[in-house]
Amino acid sequence: MSVVDVKYDSNDLQTASNAAKTIITRDILEKHIGEKIINLKQDTIRDGFDVVDVQYTNKMITLNGWLISNTATALRTWADEFKGYLRPNEKNLDVETYGGSGVYRRYVCSCSSLSIPEEHWQTTQVPYSCEFLCQPFGKATSTTTINLNSGGNITATPHNENVSITGTYKCKPTITITVVSETDLTAIKFENDTNDDWIQVSRSFAAAEVLVIDCDNETVKVDGTAIDFTGIFPKLDPSTNALVLEVTDSGAFSYTASVSYTSTYL
Repeated sequence: MSVVDVKYDSNDLQTASNAAKTIITRDILEKHIGEKIINLKQDTIRDGFDVVDVQYTNKMITLNGWLISNTATALRTWADEFKGYLRPNEKNLDVETYGGSGVYRRYVCSCSSLSIPEEHWQTTQVPYSCEFLCQPFGKATSTTTINLNSGGNITATPHNENVSITGTYKCKPTITITVVSETDLTAIKFENDTNDDWIQVSRSFAAAEVLVIDCDNETVKVDGTAIDFTGIFPKLDPSTNALVLEVTDSGAFSYTASVSYTSTYL
Protein backbone atom coordinates (compact mmCIF):
# COMPACT_ATOMS: atom_id res chain seq x y z
CA MET A 1 0.00 0.00 0.00
CA SER A 2 1.29 3.46 -0.91
CA VAL A 3 2.14 5.94 1.83
CA VAL A 4 -0.10 8.96 2.28
CA ASP A 5 1.48 12.08 0.83
CA VAL A 6 1.39 15.31 2.84
CA LYS A 7 2.66 18.82 2.03
CA TYR A 8 2.86 22.09 3.92
CA ASP A 9 3.28 25.33 2.01
CA SER A 10 4.21 23.18 -1.04
CA ASN A 11 7.05 21.48 0.89
CA ASP A 12 6.81 17.69 0.78
CA LEU A 13 6.67 16.15 4.26
CA GLN A 14 6.81 12.61 2.89
CA THR A 15 9.94 12.17 0.80
CA ALA A 16 12.82 9.71 0.40
CA SER A 17 14.32 10.94 -2.89
CA ASN A 18 17.40 12.42 -1.17
CA ALA A 19 19.29 10.28 1.38
CA ALA A 20 20.47 13.43 3.16
CA LYS A 21 16.96 14.89 3.38
CA THR A 22 14.44 12.15 4.07
CA ILE A 23 11.14 12.64 5.86
CA ILE A 24 9.05 9.63 6.79
CA THR A 25 5.70 10.81 8.15
CA ARG A 26 4.22 7.78 9.85
CA ASP A 27 1.07 9.18 11.47
CA ILE A 28 -1.27 11.81 10.00
CA LEU A 29 -4.05 12.41 12.49
CA GLU A 30 -6.64 14.49 10.61
CA LYS A 31 -9.81 12.46 10.14
CA HIS A 32 -11.42 13.67 13.36
CA ILE A 33 -13.92 16.52 13.63
CA GLY A 34 -12.76 20.00 14.62
CA GLU A 35 -13.58 21.68 17.91
CA LYS A 36 -17.33 22.20 18.10
CA ILE A 37 -18.92 24.77 20.39
CA ILE A 38 -22.59 24.15 21.16
CA ASN A 39 -24.47 27.17 22.51
CA LEU A 40 -27.33 26.09 24.75
CA LYS A 41 -30.45 27.65 26.23
CA GLN A 42 -31.28 26.04 29.55
CA ASP A 43 -34.94 25.46 30.23
CA THR A 44 -35.89 27.65 33.20
CA ILE A 45 -38.70 25.38 34.41
CA ARG A 46 -38.12 21.86 33.09
CA ASP A 47 -35.04 19.72 32.83
CA GLY A 48 -33.00 19.81 29.64
CA PHE A 49 -31.95 22.42 27.13
CA ASP A 50 -32.31 23.63 23.54
CA VAL A 51 -29.42 23.94 21.09
CA VAL A 52 -29.34 27.59 20.01
CA ASP A 53 -26.32 27.55 17.72
CA VAL A 54 -23.31 25.46 16.77
CA GLN A 55 -19.90 26.80 15.78
CA TYR A 56 -16.73 25.07 14.68
CA THR A 57 -13.70 27.02 15.86
CA ASN A 58 -10.55 25.11 14.87
CA LYS A 59 -9.04 21.72 14.22
CA MET A 60 -5.74 20.32 15.47
CA ILE A 61 -3.84 18.03 13.10
CA THR A 62 -0.84 16.05 14.32
CA LEU A 63 1.99 14.59 12.24
CA ASN A 64 4.48 12.07 13.66
CA GLY A 65 7.49 10.69 11.85
CA TRP A 66 11.23 10.67 11.32
CA LEU A 67 13.87 13.02 9.92
CA ILE A 68 16.68 11.02 8.34
CA SER A 69 20.03 12.06 6.90
CA ASN A 70 23.37 10.40 6.12
CA THR A 71 25.71 12.13 8.63
CA ALA A 72 25.31 13.80 12.01
CA THR A 73 26.26 17.17 10.54
CA ALA A 74 23.82 16.77 7.68
CA LEU A 75 21.07 15.78 10.13
CA ARG A 76 21.53 19.02 12.07
CA THR A 77 21.31 21.01 8.84
CA TRP A 78 18.29 19.01 7.73
CA ALA A 79 16.47 19.56 11.04
CA ASP A 80 17.03 23.31 10.72
CA GLU A 81 15.70 23.26 7.17
CA PHE A 82 12.67 21.27 8.29
CA LYS A 83 11.90 23.92 10.93
CA GLY A 84 12.03 26.48 8.14
CA TYR A 85 9.37 24.52 6.26
CA LEU A 86 7.03 24.93 9.22
CA ARG A 87 7.75 28.59 10.02
CA PRO A 88 5.21 30.34 7.72
CA ASN A 89 1.73 30.90 9.11
CA GLU A 90 -1.68 30.38 7.52
CA LYS A 91 -0.43 28.19 4.71
CA ASN A 92 -1.93 25.16 3.00
CA LEU A 93 -1.55 21.72 4.56
CA ASP A 94 -2.46 19.24 1.80
CA VAL A 95 -3.18 15.67 2.92
CA GLU A 96 -3.75 12.90 0.39
CA THR A 97 -7.12 11.22 0.94
CA TYR A 98 -5.38 7.82 0.87
CA GLY A 99 -2.01 6.55 -0.30
CA GLY A 100 -1.65 6.88 -4.06
CA SER A 101 -5.03 8.59 -4.67
CA GLY A 102 -3.49 11.81 -5.98
CA VAL A 103 -6.49 13.63 -4.44
CA TYR A 104 -5.84 16.00 -1.55
CA ARG A 105 -7.80 17.63 1.24
CA ARG A 106 -6.58 21.13 2.05
CA TYR A 107 -6.43 22.80 5.46
CA VAL A 108 -5.32 26.38 6.06
CA CYS A 109 -3.21 26.30 9.19
CA SER A 110 -0.13 27.28 11.17
CA CYS A 111 2.33 24.99 12.92
CA SER A 112 1.74 25.55 16.63
CA SER A 113 4.36 23.16 18.01
CA LEU A 114 7.25 20.95 16.92
CA SER A 115 9.13 18.48 19.11
CA ILE A 116 12.22 16.47 18.16
CA PRO A 117 12.77 14.17 21.17
CA GLU A 118 16.20 12.87 20.19
CA GLU A 119 18.19 10.22 22.08
CA HIS A 120 21.99 10.17 22.38
CA TRP A 121 22.34 7.30 19.91
CA GLN A 122 20.35 8.99 17.16
CA THR A 123 23.11 10.47 15.00
CA THR A 124 21.54 10.26 11.55
CA GLN A 125 17.83 10.07 12.33
CA VAL A 126 15.47 11.62 14.88
CA PRO A 127 11.75 11.36 15.52
CA TYR A 128 9.55 14.41 15.16
CA SER A 129 6.03 15.39 16.16
CA CYS A 130 4.28 18.58 15.10
CA GLU A 131 0.83 20.04 15.59
CA PHE A 132 -1.02 22.32 13.21
CA LEU A 133 -3.72 24.74 14.30
CA CYS A 134 -6.13 24.66 11.37
CA GLN A 135 -9.29 26.31 10.23
CA PRO A 136 -12.09 23.90 11.23
CA PHE A 137 -12.79 22.53 7.74
CA GLY A 138 -10.82 20.82 5.03
CA LYS A 139 -11.52 21.69 1.41
CA ALA A 140 -10.92 20.22 -2.00
CA THR A 141 -7.97 21.68 -3.89
CA SER A 142 -10.07 22.53 -6.95
CA THR A 143 -13.45 24.12 -7.58
CA THR A 144 -16.52 22.58 -9.16
CA THR A 145 -18.70 24.62 -11.52
CA ILE A 146 -22.36 23.83 -12.20
CA ASN A 147 -23.89 25.55 -15.23
CA LEU A 148 -27.57 26.06 -14.52
CA ASN A 149 -30.03 25.09 -17.25
CA SER A 150 -27.14 23.02 -18.70
CA GLY A 151 -25.44 26.27 -19.68
CA GLY A 152 -28.33 27.42 -21.87
CA ASN A 153 -30.16 30.75 -21.70
CA ILE A 154 -32.76 31.12 -18.96
CA THR A 155 -35.83 32.97 -20.27
CA ALA A 156 -38.51 32.44 -17.62
CA THR A 157 -38.96 33.50 -14.00
CA PRO A 158 -38.77 31.92 -11.56
CA HIS A 159 -36.18 29.36 -12.66
CA ASN A 160 -36.09 26.35 -10.32
CA GLU A 161 -33.26 23.85 -10.36
CA ASN A 162 -31.89 21.25 -7.96
CA VAL A 163 -28.11 20.95 -7.68
CA SER A 164 -26.13 18.28 -5.85
CA ILE A 165 -23.18 19.44 -3.73
CA THR A 166 -20.36 17.15 -2.63
CA GLY A 167 -18.66 17.37 0.76
CA THR A 168 -19.85 17.00 4.36
CA TYR A 169 -20.38 20.65 5.32
CA LYS A 170 -21.99 23.73 3.82
CA CYS A 171 -19.89 25.70 1.35
CA LYS A 172 -19.76 29.31 0.16
CA PRO A 173 -20.28 29.48 -3.61
CA THR A 174 -19.52 32.04 -6.28
CA ILE A 175 -22.62 32.80 -8.34
CA THR A 176 -22.12 34.24 -11.83
CA ILE A 177 -25.06 35.62 -13.82
CA THR A 178 -24.57 37.06 -17.31
CA VAL A 179 -27.35 39.15 -18.83
CA VAL A 180 -27.78 38.12 -22.47
CA SER A 181 -30.75 40.35 -23.30
CA GLU A 182 -33.37 42.36 -21.42
CA THR A 183 -36.26 44.76 -21.77
CA ASP A 184 -36.08 46.65 -18.47
CA LEU A 185 -34.43 44.22 -16.08
CA THR A 186 -34.37 45.85 -12.62
CA ALA A 187 -33.73 43.04 -10.11
CA ILE A 188 -32.09 39.62 -9.81
CA LYS A 189 -32.70 37.35 -6.83
CA PHE A 190 -30.87 34.11 -6.00
CA GLU A 191 -32.37 31.88 -3.32
CA ASN A 192 -31.47 28.52 -1.84
CA ASP A 193 -34.91 27.20 -0.93
CA THR A 194 -33.32 24.34 1.02
CA ASN A 195 -31.94 26.60 3.78
CA ASP A 196 -33.87 29.85 3.00
CA ASP A 197 -30.70 31.84 2.24
CA TRP A 198 -31.27 34.52 -0.41
CA ILE A 199 -29.64 37.60 -1.90
CA GLN A 200 -31.07 40.21 -4.26
CA VAL A 201 -29.56 42.94 -6.40
CA SER A 202 -31.87 45.76 -7.47
CA ARG A 203 -30.59 48.05 -10.23
CA SER A 204 -31.03 48.61 -13.95
CA PHE A 205 -29.21 45.83 -15.78
CA ALA A 206 -28.02 46.02 -19.37
CA ALA A 207 -27.23 43.27 -21.85
CA ALA A 208 -23.72 41.77 -21.49
CA GLU A 209 -23.35 42.84 -17.86
CA VAL A 210 -21.97 40.18 -15.52
CA LEU A 211 -23.11 39.92 -11.91
CA VAL A 212 -20.72 38.03 -9.62
CA ILE A 213 -21.77 37.15 -6.07
CA ASP A 214 -18.71 35.87 -4.18
CA CYS A 215 -20.09 34.35 -0.99
CA ASP A 216 -16.68 33.39 0.40
CA ASN A 217 -15.18 36.88 0.15
CA GLU A 218 -18.60 38.51 0.65
CA THR A 219 -18.54 40.77 -2.37
CA VAL A 220 -21.17 41.60 -4.99
CA LYS A 221 -19.95 43.14 -8.24
CA VAL A 222 -21.24 43.99 -11.70
CA ASP A 223 -18.46 44.06 -14.28
CA GLY A 224 -15.94 44.28 -11.43
CA THR A 225 -17.58 47.22 -9.62
CA ALA A 226 -18.99 46.70 -6.11
CA ILE A 227 -22.74 47.30 -5.80
CA ASP A 228 -25.41 47.29 -3.09
CA PHE A 229 -27.56 44.27 -2.31
CA THR A 230 -30.14 42.99 0.16
CA GLY A 231 -30.28 39.64 1.94
CA ILE A 232 -27.35 37.44 2.99
CA PHE A 233 -24.66 35.53 1.16
CA PRO A 234 -26.20 32.12 0.46
CA LYS A 235 -24.54 28.89 1.47
CA LEU A 236 -24.97 25.52 -0.21
CA ASP A 237 -25.66 22.47 1.92
CA PRO A 238 -24.07 19.09 1.18
CA SER A 239 -26.39 16.90 -0.89
CA THR A 240 -29.31 18.43 -2.83
CA ASN A 241 -30.11 22.16 -2.89
CA ALA A 242 -33.27 23.62 -4.42
CA LEU A 243 -32.21 26.84 -6.14
CA VAL A 244 -34.62 29.54 -7.25
CA LEU A 245 -33.63 32.43 -9.54
CA GLU A 246 -36.05 35.29 -10.05
CA VAL A 247 -35.74 38.39 -12.22
CA THR A 248 -37.92 41.48 -12.53
CA ASP A 249 -38.49 42.50 -16.15
CA SER A 250 -41.72 43.61 -17.86
CA GLY A 251 -40.73 42.04 -21.16
CA ALA A 252 -38.52 39.39 -22.70
CA PHE A 253 -35.16 38.60 -21.15
CA SER A 254 -32.46 35.96 -21.14
CA TYR A 255 -29.45 35.24 -18.98
CA THR A 256 -27.03 32.47 -18.11
CA ALA A 257 -26.08 31.41 -14.60
CA SER A 258 -23.46 29.23 -12.96
CA VAL A 259 -22.51 28.22 -9.42
CA SER A 260 -18.90 27.46 -8.50
CA TYR A 261 -17.94 25.96 -5.15
CA THR A 262 -15.18 24.17 -3.31
CA SER A 263 -16.23 20.97 -1.54
CA THR A 264 -15.95 21.44 2.22
CA TYR A 265 -15.37 18.65 4.76
CA LEU A 266 -15.67 18.34 8.53
